[in-house]
Amino acid sequence: MSQSRRHSHVRRHAEPVSAARQPPQDGDFQHLRNSEDEQFVECPIEDCHEVITLAELDDHVFLHGGEDTLSDTAAIPSPPLSDPAHRGPQPHVGETDTGESSRSRRTRHRKHTQSTKQSHAIDAWKRLFHKPTDAAKTSHPRAPPSPPRAFRKRLGRSELGQYAHEDKMPDWLVSLLKKGKYVKSEGMIFVLEQLLTRSASTEWAFLCHPCVAHISKLRREGGFCGYRNIQMLSSYMIGAEPSDPFKGKIPSIFRIQDLIENAWDMGINAHGRAETGGVKGTRKYIGTPEAQALLVSLGIHCVAHGFKNPSPGIAEADLLQYILEYFSSAPFDPDQKVRLTNLPPLYFQHRGHSMTIIGLERRESGELELLVFDPMFRDPAYLTEPDGINKKRQRNYQSALKFYRRGHDYLKKYHEFEIVAVPSIQHDSVQEICQGRVHRPVMLSHAEHGARPGTPIA
Repeated sequence: MSQSRRHSHVRRHAEPVSAARQPPQDGDFQHLRNSEDEQFVECPIEDCHEVITLAELDDHVFLHGGEDTLSDTAAIPSPPLSDPAHRGPQPHVGETDTGESSRSRRTRHRKHTQSTKQSHAIDAWKRLFHKPTDAAKTSHPRAPPSPPRAFRKRLGRSELGQYAHEDKMPDWLVSLLKKGKYVKSEGMIFVLEQLLTRSASTEWAFLCHPCVAHISKLRREGGFCGYRNIQMLSSYMIGAEPSDPFKGKIPSIFRIQDLIENAWDMGINAHGRAETGGVKGTRKYIGTPEAQALLVSLGIHCVAHGFKNPSPGIAEADLLQYILEYFSSAPFDPDQKVRLTNLPPLYFQHRGHSMTIIGLERRESGELELLVFDPMFRDPAYLTEPDGINKKRQRNYQSALKFYRRGHDYLKKYHEFEIVAVPSIQHDSVQEICQGRVHRPVMLSHAEHGARPGTPIA
């Protein structure tokens, strides 16, 4: 079947998942950990400290621009003059325009100039690392596949991050993680429901259980995305099931590390210890095998799926087909534009990053797009303010949704994906959930104990 026909097939139908698509077995996740070589660079935005591929730099910087307000634009520093191996980029955040929006030509010119400077800065970074810009892309040969291994070898920086060989994270980071713990926004599923309802480009959308919180990173913490996604899964279990295995408390990064190590002690995905050298007290990346091991060790029946195909668009189409069938399995009214379900979110991994899938959207164009909570980024500030949505114009709904949409332009960069699904708690209807354990707000739900959404939890 041609790629275009496969995409058309996914858009129109929701057929059962093929029996050939079995959950990955122990060790089957290695293809994401041993992907082809990439050029990596630390994010140039102040206090981010994420290490990303140059292919992802444009999208990453764009999403940073919306964390405070849609009009705020973080400046990107010029690349260093010396070898970045000896002198890293010196990031800073530029001044932001806090004045009222204007339709004058002067304002449009200022925004255009700012955008042009940002684009030039990104291209300069790409040239520094010998990566083609968007205006002139060239193909590069792939690295040969790794030979079969008779034993588990220690993974390196390309799989575990720049701190792959550290034995202990610095004391300042330990203090930061213990003091701040995480940034948590509750009620964001309801906010997205309203945005999607008002979006003229949305034909229909599914959303997961509304108790799921968006948990994102602290400033300066670096790459703990896998941990933050596990925390988002735990927010579902805590909100949907009173007898949850986390006993009503979202686990800290340190607690998650203990649970992973304990799972290895139990023999669950135990090869992870040999490959990582252990994760306790470190900044090493974790991924699908560790998330799966942790959940299984707690008696949570989780199902893992892998989607891999080197042909362009095939793995993406298979992934979207699976997500469509997943959300279509929940009871819903087909006449509703936005369909709230009681389904759990999904742990979602691709090369170099993981997110939490919280829904699926079909655009008027027919394209399917994932809806995600990305732990790298906080929700735009105006979305976490009371009545914030009502203050925005129609065009801003689309701008806001960009931070949660991951469609073809994003997914086409990858040819392999992994999913971990946890069982659904079916005893309450969505209406009962909204009226009971999760307070359904008029516009926004605030965080626990009256705290403003999007603030660090101590």
